[in-house]
This record gives sequence, C-alpha cells and structure tokens, in this order.
Amino acid sequence: MTLTTVSGAATPATTTKVPPRIPPPQTPAAQQIDPAFNTATGRAWIAAMKQAPRGPFDRIRYFCADGQVLEPKAYICEPFGGGYQHGEWNAQTKALRAAGFPVANLLVTVAPEQITGAGADPELLSILVVERFLISHDDGWIYRKAQFYRGAIQDHNEKEAARSLLAALTAAEPSRDFLELREAARALPHGADTPSLGKVRSMAVVLDEKDPNFHPLRSRIHNAPEAADAARVRAYASSSSARRDLQPAYAELVAAIDQAYQPAPLSRALMQLKRYLRDPAAQAVLQTRIAAQQAAEAPQAGALARLDSAAEVLAWLRDQGYAATTPAGRTAALDASLDAEQVFMVAASAALSGMPTLTREQRLAWLRPTARALYGMGLLTSREHVAIDEALASLDGKIELGAYRQALEYLERASAWCGNRLNYHYASALDRLRPIEPLVDAYVPDRLRASPLLFYSTVLQSLRVDADQVSGISQQLFGESTGGALRRLNPGIARGVLRTSLKNARTGDEPAIFLVPETTSDLPAAAGILTEAEGNPVSHVQLLARNLGIPNVVVARELIPKLAPYDGRRIVIAASAGGVVEIAEDGARWDAVLGQGASRPSVVIVPDLVKLNLLRAEFVSTEHLRASDSGRICGPKAAHVGELTHRYPGHVSPGLAVSFGIYRELLNEPVKPGGPAMFDWMKQQYAQIAVMRRLDPEHHSDRVNRFLAFTRQWIADQPLPPVLLDRLRGALLQRFGIEGTYGVFVRSDTNIEDLPGFTGAGLNLTIPNVVGFDGIVAALRKVWASPFTERAYGWRQDLMDQPEHVYVSVLLHQTVPNEKSGVMITADVDTGDRDWLTVATSLGVGGGVDGEASETLQARLDGKRVRLLSSATARKRREMNVAGGAVMQRAAAPEAVLSDDEIAQLARFARDLPKQYPELHDDQGQATPADVEFGFVGGRLMLQQIRPFLQNRSAARQDYLAKMDARLGQNAERKLDLGERPEGGV
Repeated sequence: MTLTTVSGAATPATTTKVPPRIPPPQTPAAQQIDPAFNTATGRAWIAAMKQAPRGPFDRIRYFCADGQVLEPKAYICEPFGGGYQHGEWNAQTKALRAAGFPVANLLVTVAPEQITGAGADPELLSILVVERFLISHDDGWIYRKAQFYRGAIQDHNEKEAARSLLAALTAAEPSRDFLELREAARALPHGADTPSLGKVRSMAVVLDEKDPNFHPLRSRIHNAPEAADAARVRAYASSSSARRDLQPAYAELVAAIDQAYQPAPLSRALMQLKRYLRDPAAQAVLQTRIAAQQAAEAPQAGALARLDSAAEVLAWLRDQGYAATTPAGRTAALDASLDAEQVFMVAASAALSGMPTLTREQRLAWLRPTARALYGMGLLTSREHVAIDEALASLDGKIELGAYRQALEYLERASAWCGNRLNYHYASALDRLRPIEPLVDAYVPDRLRASPLLFYSTVLQSLRVDADQVSGISQQLFGESTGGALRRLNPGIARGVLRTSLKNARTGDEPAIFLVPETTSDLPAAAGILTEAEGNPVSHVQLLARNLGIPNVVVARELIPKLAPYDGRRIVIAASAGGVVEIAEDGARWDAVLGQGASRPSVVIVPDLVKLNLLRAEFVSTEHLRASDSGRICGPKAAHVGELTHRYPGHVSPGLAVSFGIYRELLNEPVKPGGPAMFDWMKQQYAQIAVMRRLDPEHHSDRVNRFLAFTRQWIADQPLPPVLLDRLRGALLQRFGIEGTYGVFVRSDTNIEDLPGFTGAGLNLTIPNVVGFDGIVAALRKVWASPFTERAYGWRQDLMDQPEHVYVSVLLHQTVPNEKSGVMITADVDTGDRDWLTVATSLGVGGGVDGEASETLQARLDGKRVRLLSSATARKRREMNVAGGAVMQRAAAPEAVLSDDEIAQLARFARDLPKQYPELHDDQGQATPADVEFGFVGGRLMLQQIRPFLQNRSAARQDYLAKMDARLGQNAERKLDLGERPEGGV
C-alpha cells in the first residue's frame, strides 16, 4: 500500500527546500548491530508499532533547521530558518536505532548528502527502499495506524523530500548503478500515485492477510496475473465467502487492477522526455523509439511487437537515454523506464493467454525481448544479456533433444542472475532488518515476480515441461512434477532429516539434509544439500560434497514454501548425473533402494601410516619439498607448493612447512600432570565415544563436544619448548626475512586431505596474513587445533576407522596481495570434459573458496570460447592489512573480473600442466583433473595450491540414479522440431 497520511492542522513553518535533519543526528545505517540487544524484544516492539495508534512516534513536534525541536504551532520555526512538522520517535524507536536497526525513516529527515557523495552512508538508500517495500507489502507496516495520526507524516513534505533526494542522486552520480537508481525512483513517493502491477500484488497480499478465503485469488494474482483478475475479485466480493467489512478494500483492488492494465501510452512519456535531451543524435534516436512505440500501441500490433518495443525502450534508456538527459530530466527518465516496464508487463500478461497455440520456436522468440527488458531494468548485465542472446540464437529448426535440454537449462540461469543482482544491492539492508522484521525476506522474491522475469520463467517453464515429457522423465517434488524448478549440482542419493536452518545442527548427530540460501563455507556435515542459489560450484564445500557423493540440488524460490512443512521430517534426495531430480518423503519403499537406516558416504579415509615419517620434526622450506613428500613429512599443501615452486619459478611465493613430527612431539606431552600422553588419552576418548554412540546416542553429541573443546583448549595452553621457538624464529628469518616485513598465510595441512579418494577441502583452518613472530605462534596453535572443531570432526569422523591418526603439519605461505583470486578445475565440473576449464574468481584475496558469489566461467582449453555461468556479485572482498590480518571492503560487481589475457594465461597453464607436473590420481589410480587455487597481481598469474579434483563415481553409478537417466540416454539424439507445438498441450 501507499502511505495515506492525515496532515496536521498547523501550517508548515516555511518552504525550506532542503529538509533539516532530526536532532540528534540519525543513527547511520552502516552502524553495526549491537550484539547485546534482544532481537526478540525488537520484533515485539515492531509488532506493537503496527497496532499502535501512533506507531513509531511519541508525539508531534516541529523540527527547525537550527536543530531546535518545538511545540507544533504555526510558523514557530520561521525565526530559526524554517522547518517541518512530523512525528517524534518514541523510546522504542530510538532504542532500536541505537541498537543498529535504522527504522522509521521519514524522508523529510534524510539529507541528500547522507545518500550521495563522498561522506554518504553506504546502506541508507537501500534501507529506505526496503522500508518502503514493507510499507506497501504489510499494510503500512509500523505506520499502519500512525498514518492516521494527524500531523505525524506530512504527505506533501515526504514527496518534496523524495524529489530532493532523487535529484541529488541523479545529478551527483549519473553513473551510479542503474538498477539502484530505478529502485529508488520506484520506492520513493515523488509523483502521482499511479497503480502498478507491483502495487496490485501488494494489495492482494494485504487482503490475503485479513481474509484467508481470498488466498486462491491472491495466488493467481501473484503467479498468473491478467486483466481478468478485476472481474474475479469483483465476483468474489459479491460472494458469501467475502468479508463485508473489507468491501472497500476489494473495490480498491478492482480499481487498481483496471487502472494498472490500462497504462498511459508509453509514447506520451517518451515525448515528454524530449525536452530534457540536448544532443541532436540522442533526440533522433528518441524520435525513432517514439515512432516504433506508437506503432506497437496500434490495435493491430501483435504480442511480439509490443514486447519488442517496450524492451527496446528499456534498453535505450539504460544505455543512452538516461545519461543523455540533463540532470533536471534524469528522474523523468527513470520514471519513463518504470512506465516502460509496466507496459511490458501488461503486454506479457495479454500474450500468455495465447501461449497454448504457439510453437516452441515462437515461445523462444518471446524470451529474447524479455531478456532485453531485464537488461534494460538493470537486472542483467550486458555480458549476461549477450550470453542469453547467444543461447537463444543456437536454437533453430531441428535440434537434438539432449542439446535442447542443455540450452534450456542454461537459459534458466537468468533467474539466478537477476536475483544475485538484487541481492548485491539490498542484502545488507535485508540482513540489517531481518532480526526484527522477518518479512524483509519477501523483498527479493517479490521484486523478481513483479518483473518481466515472471513472464520469462513462465514461458521457459512451459518449454522445460515439454522437454521433460518428450524425454520421458519428470522432476519430482513430493510427488508433483516441477518442470525445471529443480536443478542438479552434484549427483547422488541420500536420506536424512530435513533442516531448514543450521542453528539446530549438533556434532555427532546423523548428517541431515540442509536447506540453505547457498552452499556456505560453514556448512556442517550433511547427507544432502538443497540450495536456493547455486553459489560457487568450485568452492571448498561444493568440492567436498562432490567428493563424498553428497547430492546438491538448486531449488527454485517458488518451491521453497513446499519444503517448509517437511522441516524435521526424513526425506530422500535423488539427483542423477543426467540432471533428473526426485525429492520425496522417506518411507519403506526407499529401504529397497538405500537399505535400512541412514545413508552413508561411500568414501573411507585411510591414512598411509607406512609412508608417514613422524620422526622428522623440522621446519622445511618449500624449495626443498616435492609432491612425493605429501603424507610423509608434511601435508599436500606444502608438498605441492614445493612442486609448483620447482616447476613454475616466479609464480609461487615462498613457503615454510612445520612438519608432522613437530605436531606429534606436542602430543607426547601429558594430558595433565601425572596423566597419560595426550595421544594415548585421545585414543581412549575416541574408543569410548564410539561405544557411547551405539549405547547412549542421546548423550553422544554432548560428549563429543566436551572432548573437542578440551582438546582445542589443551593445544592452546600447552607450553612450547623454548628450543622449538628459537628454531622457528631462525627458520622464519632465513626463509622470509626480517620480522614485520612480511605476512604469511598459516594453513592447516593434514595427512588426511587430498588423498586419492578424499579431498577434505576447506575442513580445517587457514589464518590469513599473519605478521610478527608472536602472531605466527598464536596462529600455529589455532591451526593445530582446527581439526577438532565440531564442523571438521563431523565431516570426517564417520569416514575414519582410526581417528587418532590425524596429524597436522602447517604451511606458512608468504602473503601475495592478489587483486583477484579464485579456483580453477581443469575440466568441466559437470561433464568431466577435459577440453574445458571451470574457473571461479572474485576480487581481492582468497576468492572462490568460500562459496561467495564469484564470477564463474567455463573456458575451452584451446582458448577459443568462454561461457559465462555467473557474474561476481559478492558484496565484500578481502584485502590484506600491512599491519597483519585482512579487512573486508565493499566489493564492486564488475561486468567481468578476469580479463581476456588472464583467461588466456590460465588456459596456457592448464595446457602445460600435464607435461610439467606429476600426474594427479584418484583412488582407482585414474588420472584426475587438477583443482588449482590462483591469483593475479598486476596481471601476473600466481599459484597458491594444487590438488586432485575428486568426484564420487559410485554415487553417479548408483542403480536407482542410472534408471532415472535411462530414458534420457535413449532419447538424447532424437531430433526435436522447434517449429511444432509442445506435446501434451503445455
């Protein structure tokens, strides 16, 4: 809803153009949330404000330009430079803001310099946009009753302030991200309140909250909106199911639908924009667009012509029109862009009614202008738009079914790309407000479904359902066909309890199936993974899941509510190598497939104790290490850094290995005075824990946690021999130079990672850029203790028969100030094709390994083609601090992270690797692709690590999964005529 305000009786004190700020100064949006604040109390306050007659306010006051707050009397601020009348925050509002929750932002209190310019608050604009969404989506939100509190919110002052803010944004920063500017123009009330399809959606949500019988209509308005919805709402209002007290609200919704589906001609808005263009060339282009739009507005124009024209207007405004207007006209250009979006949506809604009669080719033709419209709105980058265009161009005439399915799957990436772009701009604001208002989670899904992406997804879904029918398969969610709304990342089959939150995961429990926003680096041991966003396909967690045969499936946002009722219940995920997915409730029928009880990974960790040399307690320069030393005196990280240093001099920074023997000597010390050696005590504890798991499972988890906590603390407290510390100091000086002139990454490097059958990627600790001897010693202790975290223990414990034989070496690797960094797999991670590379890269240091939204590419080994999988939209980048440690800085979201030359360097390295480097193997002795961590400094490739890329072949070959793919294999080469209508009346 739009805020309807009741103005006070007093006359505004002045017509001051720039609103004064409320004294005391507003809490900056960027302030950190106070961890001591009780968020449950905050949620209760927000709920109370929604019902309170004065909402977030205590009383009405005049706020003068000089900072005075005075009684609400006419012209009382005139002697003090003018001012505005509005509500004064109550005690709860002030407490929320002081705790880091910047709510109740009246626009009249926000100065332009707070949202634009060098000293601007980086989060305030997005906070304002999200607040406006809550107001429209939640029946006024905390202003639900306060909008009728006379004088608390002055509508004309709010609009004046909005115009001032938008003018400052567009004048000061014409190159600011176009999506951010559009969303600000959409949210901030600066003109006439014209109903839009987005407003219709919000009004339907509000009615649904008040009238449960209205829910089917609300669902229709959200999922398949059309002009006929007005008649449906009108019929419902006259039925016995409707509430009499809501008749005015039904009537208001009917009027809004009628008005939204009869938008003013877009050509008229474009003609009004002409006066703001000074460049003759731009004027000529605009005139061409006006003529094309007038033709599209003619009654005889077809659906595709209407879609094409509105999309071209959107793209022109983003590419040229907005920048070509004078500063005074840029808000008008943004408004014209919003008008063009509305026109596109109305044309798309009308087009859908005729979709059943269209061929596959005709439906694909609709996707092209829709992708262009999404680009014009700023939801797709130019590179993403071109990628969609190229994928569509490959679909013509008759095509093999397998290739067709792959192309449709690629076209589905547009949805994730649009969501990632919104998250980049607004996730910080959502994170800030979520603890006190969970409704913010509706923002991104609502914006996407209120955009042309809804039309794009609906058309594409019809093609995916058709492709599944022709293939003879079906994606299933609890017995319902989902079309392309489930997408396999990792193949595998597993059963477990569904957990929709990580909060209740306990060490030692049976691994669960987790539903998470994306595959984050702190994911506990899991039987299966369901994600709302793909994240980074070569992050440590993804690589570990592939290695262990853990299925990982991307679930479309619209299906998430269907999973929620199964939280805490046992389910099964089956994801085939061919991409067929089934998610079902667990039951007796699955025992025949999986056997009794929980699923267990097929990997077993078997450390090579014969090779292990625990007597060599030394600090070893990586110059003297080779790959064959892995598992002997140090772990694979240090060994492979040594091999890389030998093979690629100048591309690897210096390193120093702290051998297994030094760690093993530490464990010879008594667990306590007069007690057994720490190693012997640990061996006893492991045996007791194994027995307890069988006999007392209820208390097993607590016992494990006590053991792990004690072990970590023992390692932290155990004195290190002075002789050992002196040796370390000397080794550091010899390898790196004078203390304080360098930093090192302190990296765990155990004997049970990068084994032929087990990767262990990311399970243990890396501490970045440690400077100074004392800091290195402290970091060394933390890294020695890291295998005893609950997460590391949970992932490995079920895979080991002799857990006491986990030995930790440590790699001290000199810091490289990478400008960009990432992970490369020397194969297509989905198909295993060695002619392709898969590369994930982020800005800053340590990118690509933690699951952040990285730029992910597939590049041909010969360098002739690059395929975009996702753009970099991580909000933060890690930069090294000269004094030690790392700082997280706001990251740009560039069109491209890697340059063409940098991609070529990676391809040359990958081509050279088999000739230069010892072959990497899996547990069957088969050669495997490489998993390489890299960075670039000044365009120069730097190598950080290399390991075998291990996938779980047994999961992909499982009989049930093979049967799921059988029909795919039979039909893959079948020719599909795109000139025909889809099968089954889809």
